[in-house]
Amino acid sequence: MSVLDIIKARRTIGAMQDKDVSEDAINLMLEAGTWAPNHKKTEPWKFRVITGDSRVRLGDEMERIMKQKTAHLSEEEALKKTTKAKKGPLRAPVIIAVAVSPSGKVPEIEEISAVAASIQNMLLVAEEQGLATIWRTGEIVYQSELNDFLSLEDGDKLLGLIYVGHPNKEASSKRIPYQDKTIWYR
Repeated sequence: MSVLDIIKARRTIGAMQDKDVSEDAINLMLEAGTWAPNHKKTEPWKFRVITGDSRVRLGDEMERIMKQKTAHLSEEEALKKTTKAKKGPLRAPVIIAVAVSPSGKVPEIEEISAVAASIQNMLLVAEEQGLATIWRTGEIVYQSELNDFLSLEDGDKLLGLIYVGHPNKEASSKRIPYQDKTIWYR
């Protein structure tokens, strides 16, 4: 497959089998992540790989954080959010938490962009290996308490959780042709 074919084939697939993903496959994703472009070679990414029972502990921590954040909601609404937070990490056999660690050498937006490119590299390598991925963000990901759980430093920012597994279904989608979103200046 060409790189463009892999890019076109890659889709978010949240339905995953309860089947282990090899460490080699995860290591290949992580290596690809480290080859993202980054200004002044700051390499601002940090990875945390969560597998096995650690997913349960992550779910417990996410539930605890969400209970604090939803105290102002009705009991029903709060329960819905906390239950979802607790169960989330169990949707895939592997979760890779990806954070940016700004160096201070370049504007933070450049560091964030580098880590987003790192994540895209990881998603593409997962696709190449026939793995399913979903890059999750949202309210819970941006909570500083989660940074503590993941042993991230002050100033680090979690950019998402990449859920990795074997697909349980096929996924497809369409894109608006690039020509509809492009203006050439000549």
